[in-house]
Amino acid sequence: MAVTEVKPNRRGVRSRELVLDAAEKVMAEDGFEAATLARVVDEAGIPMSSVYHYFGSKEGILLAVMERGAERFFADLPDVDRRLDSQIEHLSVLVETIGDTLEHHPDFLRILVVMAAQPFNAGEGQVHKVVNRVRELALVRLRAQMRLVFGLDAGGKAADHLARFALAAIEGAFVAHQADPKVKLDGLLEHLPAALVAIRRQLR
Repeated sequence: MAVTEVKPNRRGVRSRELVLDAAEKVMAEDGFEAATLARVVDEAGIPMSSVYHYFGSKEGILLAVMERGAERFFADLPDVDRRLDSQIEHLSVLVETIGDTLEHHPDFLRILVVMAAQPFNAGEGQVHKVVNRVRELALVRLRAQMRLVFGLDAGGKAADHLARFALAAIEGAFVAHQADPKVKLDGLLEHLPAALVAIRRQLR
C-alpha cells in the first residue's frame, strides 16, 4: 500500500530522484511486476531504508515515477495559443513536436502504456487514477489544439472526438515503435494531420 510521502530535505531530494531514475529504468525494462525493490536499490545505490522512508512501497514508487514523468512530458510540449499557417501545417508541427517528445521520454511512456492495461484495482486503484489523470491532461491539450486549428466550440463534441482519435493514433504509433524500433514514429504519424482534417470534414 502506498503511503503519504515524506517531504525530503535537500539531500533527501537527491536520494529521491536517484530512486525514481532507477525505478523508471528498471520498470521500463522489466515491467512493474518483475521489477524488485532490491534491483531498484542496487541501481540507485542508496539504502533500502530510504526507499521505504520516502515512498513506503513499490506501488508508492510507481505512482511517483508516473507523476514525475507526466510533469516532465507535458513541460516539454509547447503550449501553442495561435494557429500556425494552414490547418495541415499547424497539425504537422504539432504532431512532429509530440513525436519528438515521445522519443525523449520512452521509459515513462512504456510504463504508462503497460499500467493502462493493468487490472483496475492495481495499487488499490491509485495506478489507474494516475494513468487517467495523465491521459486526461493529454486530451485537454489536444482538445485545445483541435479548437484552435478548426475553430471549434470550446464545449463541442467535435473537438473531443478529434482529440481522442489523435491520442489513440499517437499511443498506437508509440506502441508499434517500441515493438519494432525499425518502424519510426515520424513515419507512422506522417499522415495523422491529413486524417484529422478529413475526419473534421466528415463531422460537419
